[in-house]
Amino acid sequence: MTPQNMTEQHLDPALVAEFLARIEEVSPAGDAGLPELPALVDRFAALPAPPGAVVVIALPNGIRALRFFFAVSLAGHTPVLLSPSTPVTRVREVARELGACALVRAAIRTEGVTGVTHIGGADLGVFTDWPYLHHGPGHVILMSSGTSGMATGCLHRMDALLRNARRHSRSIGQRPGDTALVSLPVYYSFALVAQVLGGLVSGSSLVMAGPPFSVANYLETVTARDVTLSSLTPSLVKSVVTAGGELPAPLRTLTVGGQALDPSYVSRLLKLNQELGLYVTYGLTEAGPRVSTLAAHREPPHRHGSVGLPVAGVEVLTRPTDTGERELLVRSDTVYRRRVGEPAPSKRGDLIEPDLLATGDMGHVDDDGYVYIHGRSSDFAMVRGEKVSTATVRRAAESLPGVVRAATRIAGFDDDSAVVELDVYVDEAAPPSETDMRRHLRSLLTRNELPRTVRIQPLSAGEHHK
Repeated sequence: MTPQNMTEQHLDPALVAEFLARIEEVSPAGDAGLPELPALVDRFAALPAPPGAVVVIALPNGIRALRFFFAVSLAGHTPVLLSPSTPVTRVREVARELGACALVRAAIRTEGVTGVTHIGGADLGVFTDWPYLHHGPGHVILMSSGTSGMATGCLHRMDALLRNARRHSRSIGQRPGDTALVSLPVYYSFALVAQVLGGLVSGSSLVMAGPPFSVANYLETVTARDVTLSSLTPSLVKSVVTAGGELPAPLRTLTVGGQALDPSYVSRLLKLNQELGLYVTYGLTEAGPRVSTLAAHREPPHRHGSVGLPVAGVEVLTRPTDTGERELLVRSDTVYRRRVGEPAPSKRGDLIEPDLLATGDMGHVDDDGYVYIHGRSSDFAMVRGEKVSTATVRRAAESLPGVVRAATRIAGFDDDSAVVELDVYVDEAAPPSETDMRRHLRSLLTRNELPRTVRIQPLSAGEHHK
């Protein structure tokens, strides 16, 4: 079976095995103990859980993480990828909210996990402290990339993700002979669907690198590995442009996603790389995830501020809001089925009806069908290139006894970087110290979510009802 005629109804084990053999790592962790796919599939199929049970995978970017991801799916269970740096307390909270039956991690140190065995260079353990939830074979949970809460995920069909990957790959002209560099975390939907599953359905090879990201290593890898296709976030593009902006000759295609890219950077990249195919893309996890693509190198400068035309099978609509702006709606058969885990603290990504999504993004669609983004209604910040939900930070602080309310601010700098600052209002009867607060936050938040400053102050009378 070839990627071109692969059915979209299921993963084909032979095709997945061939694909995994086409993946290389810039800094391999070592092949010792790298599991054969059939053995892994059998191990997950033998879990004491019903078909479609949730398995949490928290491993570094690399072949091993992808091998476990595909094995869980081929075994008929529901994989969910988490950042390997997620604190132990946070992993347990996510697993509990999702009703997960098992955990895969480099080394398991989580209470409530039993029967830990070492397989394929990672620990596999079973949760025992809650009933298991299951979604039937053929599902995947994509965790929010920071805008929907600490333990909120989106339930997708694997066939829909493969369909979205195929549509995206076609929109950027991806070919079977391409070598795609994956510099972004595969536990976020952009890299997992657009790059990993995109490579699977298009027949491309992958090179796995990072994070962390450095411009020098990126350029060296593109040259040394004959990389023809790469995907970056806008903040990483800015780093590349600031460092000079000229990209090595092997690179034929660069796609940008994750947030809007300033049109000036689009123009500068094209001026410095006149043979480059530059594609600005738009999407969100709830949409499955890619929505639209702008082939910037083929467009006049006045369109460089657009995120392009909807990909095949996707329709972008708008509706009025109370602010006078119009909210973008996405209609697609790749939209997520439902939320899982914690209720989302914001309305971003809500389903209006099956296959119709309210994005929470403000924008418009021009007469030629090009989509423009004006901003977002949800409160978030880009910190070190990743989306951070300020609602998540506030809720983490407010979960500590003695904290009545928390407020966040985003501090920006001239280099486009940002940090979160936190104000904590406490009950004077039992106030936590700043040391206690920081220790508590470190147990729940990722490195990018941790606030730079924490100010603790008493809550004055009359503020308790705000």
